[in-house]
Amino acid sequence: MEPKAVNPEMIVALASGLAATRRRRIREKLESVGATVSLVEGSERHYFELRGEIAALQTLSIDSWPGVAKVMVLGESAMHWAPDKAKDCAPIQVGTHTVGVGELTIIAGPCAIEEQERALRIAERVGATGADLFRGGAYKPRTSPYAFQGLGADALPILEQVRRQTGLGIITEVLDARDVERVSQVADMLQVGSRNMHNYSLLKELGQASTPVLLKRGFASTIDEWLMAAEYILSGGNSMVVLCERGIRCGAASRKVVLDLGAISEVKQRTHLPVFIDPSHGSGEAYRVPSLARAAVAAGADGLLIEVHDQPWEALSDGRQALTPEQFDQLVPELRSIRTALGEKKTEYSEHVVESSSGEER
Repeated sequence: MEPKAVNPEMIVALASGLAATRRRRIREKLESVGATVSLVEGSERHYFELRGEIAALQTLSIDSWPGVAKVMVLGESAMHWAPDKAKDCAPIQVGTHTVGVGELTIIAGPCAIEEQERALRIAERVGATGADLFRGGAYKPRTSPYAFQGLGADALPILEQVRRQTGLGIITEVLDARDVERVSQVADMLQVGSRNMHNYSLLKELGQASTPVLLKRGFASTIDEWLMAAEYILSGGNSMVVLCERGIRCGAASRKVVLDLGAISEVKQRTHLPVFIDPSHGSGEAYRVPSLARAAVAAGADGLLIEVHDQPWEALSDGRQALTPEQFDQLVPELRSIRTALGEKKTEYSEHVVESSSGEER
C-alpha cells in the first residue's frame, strides 16, 4: 500500500522561463532548511510544492528570492484558522472562570502589589462590582532602574491570600523563565508584558507550562510579530493563550502610546485565540480609560484589563492611569450592557429571514 499523500503547505511559483540551473539552486536552498520539495511542471512556468514546518518557512522571505515570482501559503500554523471558522474563540479555563465563551471577562486590580491589606481591600471591592479575575504585579519591569520594581517573591503569598479570601482567580506577570514554575503555583494566568513579548526563552518555557498565558503586544511590534510570539507558546504545547492589545508607540500619540482597536478584528480574523484590551496602558490617563474600554467592548474584545487603585495618587506604579473603585463601579455595568446589546443584535441578525420579491425565503 502506498503511503498517504501529504498536502503541500506552501506553493512557490517560479519566474516564467527560469533556467533549470536556477531552479535547482532554489530547490537546494529550500531543502537545506528542512523543506520537502516537489517540482510541478506547468506549460508556462514551474512550481515547487513545499512540505514541512510552515512557520519556519514563512520566516525566509522566499518571495524576495531571485527567480521566485510568488509564494502561496496553504498550511496553517498552530493558531491560524480559516476565516470561515474564526467565529468564536476557543474557551480557556482560568481558575473557576472561563474565558472565550461569548461573555466579557473583566480583570481588575492595581498595577503592582504594594501590601496585603490594600490588595485585599481592592480585590474585595472589584470582585463585588463584577470583576472576574484579579490582577496585581509581583515583578514589575520598569523603564527606570530607580522606580518601584514590585515586591517580587514577597508578593506571591499576598496574591495567594487574595484568592483564598475573595475567590477571584489571579493573573500576574512573570519576567524570567526560571520563575515560571514558582509563579504558576500562585497564578491562575501568567502575564507576559509588552517588554517581554520578544523574550523567546521565556515564551518557550511558557509553552511547556500548563497555566494559561496572557500575551501582551509589544509596544513597537507589528501584529505579525505578536502572533509569532504567540506561536512560540502554542508550538511548545500550551494551547491556553490569550492575546492582549495594550497600545503601540506612535508619533501622533499623547502619553506615549495609542490603543490599536483595529487589532481586535484583525486578530480575530486570523486566529482562534481570545483577544483582550488593556485600556489603562493603552491610554496612560485614567480619564481616557472608560471611553476606550467601552469602545473595545463594542469592537468585539473578549476581555479587558483595568487598573484600579483605592488611592491612585499614592500608587507606587502607574497611578495616573488607575481608576478609583467608585469609577470602576460605574463603568462595569456600562460594559456589560454593551456586550449584552451586541449579543442581542447578533442573535437578531442570525435569525432574520430575508424574503425575495416572490415571497420565497432566500
